[in-house]
Amino acid sequence: MQIVNFLLSKPSVYTLPGTWERQPLIKHGNYAGLPPEGQIVVIILILLFLVTGYGLYVAFGPPNQNLTDPWDEHDD
Repeated sequence: MQIVNFLLSKPSVYTLPGTWERQPLIKHGNYAGLPPEGQIVVIILILLFLVTGYGLYVAFGPPNQNLTDPWDEHDD
């Protein structure tokens, strides 16, 4: 029964000229509920959060061992 279903499924053939079938378009890009202006705002907010997160990671995470305090270096 599975072989019959496979043979009757009519898969698309792309190798033989004249047998190409029109395929449904794949939706790309735009989320239907968000206008282009909203997409730009979301991208900017994501970048802002990424930069802030990286700054917090450098300030308080393992890389802060390499940071020096300029006030401690120039004590009077």
